[in-house]
Amino acid sequence: MSALTPKVIPILRKYMREPSAPVTNATKLRALDIDDLDLPMIYLDIEDVYDVQVAHADAVDTSLTVGGLIRCVADTVAAERKARAQPIIHRPKRGWVSTGAER
Repeated sequence: MSALTPKVIPILRKYMREPSAPVTNATKLRALDIDDLDLPMIYLDIEDVYDVQVAHADAVDTSLTVGGLIRCVADTVAAERKARAQPIIHRPKRGWVSTGAER
């Protein structure tokens, strides 16, 4: 189990027709009886919780499991943290018209 699992599974339960059904990492999203129109809402809820943008292409994948979704979110969160850790390079600003005459 991932550290993200305790937050992702309640989001999934919110959209399940039978919220008390067992959910494991091997459970396919289709087996959770979630309406296809709710999948984008699930991704938006996950994005709100973790403040990242998750690739939505996996939402239409019929073989996507809960564990696969959590791995996708974990990879996105890790990539976002790595990007935020990179130093920001500040370059001097030029005038709004660049004629190349300054060179």
